[in-house]
Amino acid sequence: MTKIRLVSIIISGYNVTMKKEHIEEIHYIRALAFLAVVLQHSIGHYIFVPEAHLADGVAFTFLLLISKFAVPMFIFVTGLVLFYNYDGRLNYGTFIKKRFSDIIVPYLFWSFIYLLFQNKDLITAVYRFGDVFLTGKASYHLWYVIMIIQLYITFPISRFIIMQARRWICTPVAVYTAFAILGIVYIVLMTYPIHVTAARWNIPLITPILTKYADRNALNFFYYFALGALAGLTITHWRAWINRHASWIYSIFIVMSGIMAYRTISSFGLLPALKTEYSQLLLLRPVTAIFLISSVFATYLFCMRVSNVANNRTRRVITFISHYSYGAYLVHAFVLGVSYWLPDYFSNYINVTLRTIIAFMIASFLSVMLTYVLSKLPMGHIMTGLRKAPSKAKVS
Repeated sequence: MTKIRLVSIIISGYNVTMKKEHIEEIHYIRALAFLAVVLQHSIGHYIFVPEAHLADGVAFTFLLLISKFAVPMFIFVTGLVLFYNYDGRLNYGTFIKKRFSDIIVPYLFWSFIYLLFQNKDLITAVYRFGDVFLTGKASYHLWYVIMIIQLYITFPISRFIIMQARRWICTPVAVYTAFAILGIVYIVLMTYPIHVTAARWNIPLITPILTKYADRNALNFFYYFALGALAGLTITHWRAWINRHASWIYSIFIVMSGIMAYRTISSFGLLPALKTEYSQLLLLRPVTAIFLISSVFATYLFCMRVSNVANNRTRRVITFISHYSYGAYLVHAFVLGVSYWLPDYFSNYINVTLRTIIAFMIASFLSVMLTYVLSKLPMGHIMTGLRKAPSKAKVS
C-alpha cells in the first residue's frame, strides 16, 4: 500500500522539507532478494553432492531460475533509491561518509572475521587482510559489496551523466529508444571477448579488472543500475507503465525462464554417470542478461502487487527482513556452515532438494535474527551498519 507522508530529509548538507512517497515495494524487493541469495548459496553447497539425482538437478535448475533476480534487483534498488532520494544538490562528502559508515565498515569487519576463521591464526588473518579487502575475496559472497561500493563512489559521475541525458530523453519514444540501445550495448559488451583482448594486452590494473575480477566490476552491471535510476526519477510513471504492461512482462519472463531451463537441463550429462553443470546461468552471459532484465521487471511487478494486498503481519515480517538484510547478507555465509548440519544428519531419510530447502530456511532465519541481536549491542553498527533499529524501517 502506497503512503504519502511528510518527511524532513537531509539532502546535500541542508534541510529540505518536501512530500516524499513511501515506496513500499522496496522492502519486498530487498527481503526477497536476500532470501534468493541464501537459496542460491544453499544450492551451491548441495549441487554436486554424490547422492544428487537427475530430479535434484532439474529442481535446482528451477530454484536457481526463480532466485537469479537477486543481484540485478539489489543493483536496481540501489539505483532507484539513490536517484529517488538525492534529487537536490549532492554533498559528496556527507554522502560518502554515510556509505563508509553503513556499508564499508561492516564489510571490513566481516571480511576480517571470515579470514580469521579460515586461517585460525590472528597474525595470518591480519597479513592477508590487506590482500583481500579490496577484492572481496575473504568470502565467496563479498564480491557483491565491492561491486556496489563502486556504484556509490562513482555516483556523482553517473548522476551527472543521467541528469544530462534526461534533458534530451524526455518523451516515451525517446526513453524506449535510449534503453533499447543501452540494452544492446550492454549485451554486446558481454558478447564481445573483451576479457580476451584485455588478457592479450596485459595492462597493469586494467587487465585484472576486466578478467580475473570481472564479476565484481560495476560496469558489467550498469544496465540494472540505469533501470533503477529511471524508476527512481519517474516512480509514478514507472509504476503505471509496469502495471499497464503486466501481461507482457510476465509472458516474456516465463518464456525466458523456459529457454534458460532448457539450455541448462539439456547440458546435463547422463552417461556414463550423471553430470550436472549450470554455467548457462552465470550472470555475465548474453542470454542470461536478457533473462535477468526480464526478471527485473517481473520481480518489481510482483513485489508492487503483493505490497498492495499484503496484510499487516506480512508487512511487518517483510519490513523486518528488509531492514536487517545487509547485515544478514554479510553474515549468512558463516551461518550456512552451521545450517547444513541438521539436514545432513537426516541425509539417509530425505532427498538432496529437501535438504537444500531446509538449510535455506534455517540459514535465512538465523542470519536475520543474528543481525537483529548484533544491532542491539553497543558496537552493533560496526557489525550491521545499523545505528539503531527503528520501529519502522526506512528506505535509505
